[in-house]
Amino acid sequence: MKKYFALIFLLPLIKFSKTDDILHADDASLKCDVCKIVAERFASSFKKAEIEAGNKDLNEDEYIEAAESTCDEDWSGYGVMKINGVQRLISKNDELGTRGRIVFDHIWERRLQDFCDELLSEAPDEKTVYGLWKSDSVSLENYFCHGEGVFQACVTDKDFGPWPGDDYDDYDDFDYVHDEF
Repeated sequence: MKKYFALIFLLPLIKFSKTDDILHADDASLKCDVCKIVAERFASSFKKAEIEAGNKDLNEDEYIEAAESTCDEDWSGYGVMKINGVQRLISKNDELGTRGRIVFDHIWERRLQDFCDELLSEAPDEKTVYGLWKSDSVSLENYFCHGEGVFQACVTDKDFGPWPGDDYDDYDDFDYVHDEF
C-alpha cells in the first residue's frame, strides 16, 4: 500500500514526453492531407463527367451523380510516410512514394470515404460543390479545407476535432458497408 501511495505523490514530478503533442500535430497534417485528397477526387470526378458529357457543362443530374459517386469510389492505395519529421498521407502512385517507405493501413480507405461523405453532406448542395470546381479547383480545396465549421481541416489555428466515423465502437473490427446518405 505504501508503494502505491508514494507513486501517487511522485507522479507530478515525472516528466512525460511530448508524445501527445507530436501525435496531435501529425493528426492535423494527416487531416489536411485527407481533405486535399478528397477535394482533388471531387475535381477529378467533375472533369471526367464533363469529358463524358462531350466537354460541356454538366446538367443537374450529371453533377449530382458525379459528386455523390465520388465518395463511393475506391480509396485504397493511400498510406502514411514521414516527410521532414511529419507524417503525411500520400498515394502509392505519388512521386514521393517512390522515394521512401509508405505504411499502408486499411483505416485510410475508411477515413477518406467517411471524410468525403462528411464534406458532401455538410456542403449546401452538389451544385455549390460543382460551381466551386467550375470557377477554379483551388476554390474547391479552399472551400473544403480552409473554411469554417467542418470545412477547416487545414486551418492550423483551429482544432478540427475527431475523424468522421471515429465514433464507431470498434473502428478496426467494424464490418463497414458504405451506404448513401
